[in-house]
Amino acid sequence: MAPYTPLALLLALFSSLVLSALGSPFLPVPTQLAQLTRPGAVVARRQDDAQPVFPEQPPSCPICAQNFGSIDSCAQAAPVLANFSMIIFNPGAFIDVIKCACADTFQSAYPQCVDCFTQTNQTQFLNSDNLPSVVEGLRNVCALESTLLGGAATADGEFTPTSSGSVARNGGQKARPSCATPAPSRKRAWVPGSVTNMYSAAKRRRMSFADDVDRDFRARTPELEAGGKVNVADRFISAPKDMIIPLQTTPRTQRIAKVFGLADERVLKYTDTNLEPSTNSFLGRHRFNYYQLLKKPHKVAPTSAEAHLGARKQFILALDGPGIPSDLFAYPISWSARNSIAVACGKDVYYQNLDTRAISHLFKLPPNRGKLITIEWSQKEPNLLTAGTSSGDIQLWDTDATAQVRRWQEEALVDVGGMSWCDRVLAVGLGDGMITLYDTRSPHPIGRIESHKDKVHGLRWRHDGNYLASSDQQGVVQIWDARASKSLSANDRWRSKMKHNAPVKALAWCPWKPELLATGTMYPDGKIRIWNINTTPAAAPATQLITLNTSVTSLLWSPHSKELLSTHGMSWQPRAGASESCPDFPHDVGPNSRARRARDRERPMSVKTPLTNSLTVHAYPSLRRVVSVPAHTGAVGHSCLGPDGTKVFTICPVEEAMKMWQVWGVAEAGQRRESVFDKCTIR
Repeated sequence: MAPYTPLALLLALFSSLVLSALGSPFLPVPTQLAQLTRPGAVVARRQDDAQPVFPEQPPSCPICAQNFGSIDSCAQAAPVLANFSMIIFNPGAFIDVIKCACADTFQSAYPQCVDCFTQTNQTQFLNSDNLPSVVEGLRNVCALESTLLGGAATADGEFTPTSSGSVARNGGQKARPSCATPAPSRKRAWVPGSVTNMYSAAKRRRMSFADDVDRDFRARTPELEAGGKVNVADRFISAPKDMIIPLQTTPRTQRIAKVFGLADERVLKYTDTNLEPSTNSFLGRHRFNYYQLLKKPHKVAPTSAEAHLGARKQFILALDGPGIPSDLFAYPISWSARNSIAVACGKDVYYQNLDTRAISHLFKLPPNRGKLITIEWSQKEPNLLTAGTSSGDIQLWDTDATAQVRRWQEEALVDVGGMSWCDRVLAVGLGDGMITLYDTRSPHPIGRIESHKDKVHGLRWRHDGNYLASSDQQGVVQIWDARASKSLSANDRWRSKMKHNAPVKALAWCPWKPELLATGTMYPDGKIRIWNINTTPAAAPATQLITLNTSVTSLLWSPHSKELLSTHGMSWQPRAGASESCPDFPHDVGPNSRARRARDRERPMSVKTPLTNSLTVHAYPSLRRVVSVPAHTGAVGHSCLGPDGTKVFTICPVEEAMKMWQVWGVAEAGQRRESVFDKCTIR
């Protein structure tokens, strides 16, 4: 190999490839050499039909035994690779031997057979007296062949030689292929193109890779023998080459490689061409290190519920509430701006100052006044508390004087639903679908809205007092514009009705984005909808939807972070579509009728999920579930937000208890930089 430089070898192999493609070999073919380089002819010269023996030791013998039958014919022709000088005499036949011997199966099995037969004195089966030089030449030649021809085989030796040198001229009969193949070839097609050098010879850099390729191949041979071919079943990472031998290329060799299909301009491959997952340890480390580079540390905002409720997941205070109304549509708890929590227990109203922990009894209903349904503190005057009963009796009390200020009585004697304060105006929802407006300075109602056709469960004024949202038993939500006049009427409705598939009790206006309104439905819908009243067209669906399949009893927006809190009751598994899960049937349908049985089959099935009886926080606008904790053993009836906007009280009629939770935090006030205008004054 000494008289020939790597450049001469490269030109010789390239010229032989062109001659083989043209089908007209111009070099003479010596008879003896041609017979030696044809694997079939070499096998025919073996005089004995003895078979090799593969003992259990050394370990290379069992490995050789698995593939010896498929590499036997190529192994007899492999010794010609030990002498590079033979390429000058017959380049076409030399390429045929390369394509057979450089298959992946042969490269991995032949060194094992050399080691096995050398230690067991069976070297006669490999037709060579100097096997180490054959292995050395095989590695060098295959490295050079992989550079020029793009790899003659894929995994498991899937290649069949097709050049003119592999055809024996014995009576016109074709010799069998020089290497047995179990599957059809999957090689790259040769693309014709110009490989003319675009630069002058003075500027052309020489390619010197033989020593580097041999050194790198020696270093990676143990890994290849242990793990096999490198698997490229990896997505979104730089795909390694089929042969992991590095190529030190120049611009000219890159152009040649593109013509022969050896170079791919794509850096990332998004398709998996392998049937089996990657098991190579080298790629496993590569994938892990790449993931660590792209991984971003998860940062939790100090105001988020994940930093407070998610870290503790426990209540910080529990209070008893005997006689709490069992109706989930009731409002038996309210939190004032003075940090006092009031609760309706049967016919009595109590409140506790959470700063001093002093408990006070405010009043008790007479026997003929029904039972307490709703209580609500005034935000403008935190000493005023209003209470509504099941008989339409509405009372206004002053907690400082422990005296009743006003009392309003509905003529229809209907039960009271939701209530909401705006300055001195109190909006009251009634059981007949009426909304009545009261002023603390007037003994009579100042306005009525007749639009709902069923009991009004929810009422919420927006923080600026410009809009009032109302909801009823039939799932209809309406918004009323209070900017036109001080007294609302049916003509002041903003846009059209927002329809739901179940009763709606939970309503919440967003404090930091006033146009957002969140609504929550009960059984059998169980969804949270977020509406934008400025951009949502008439009769259009909600802007965002959270499907929970759980009753939503209350909603609270955080004033410090972009998060929405919801409390829940029972959960279910729907058996039909959302609008068909509980269809409406005539009221006179008998209990044993076919329609009633069909209705029972379509009803959702009650199940227990992580959201059942829970307190859950959702992020906005991603709607990601930040944290969810089980709040009570029964359904959460209602919740209210504290004056600091960080704590929440929940109440459960089944437990007859109230719990306080630290849900959010307050952002730290940053120091204001001193301005030059602070040092100067205008005279």
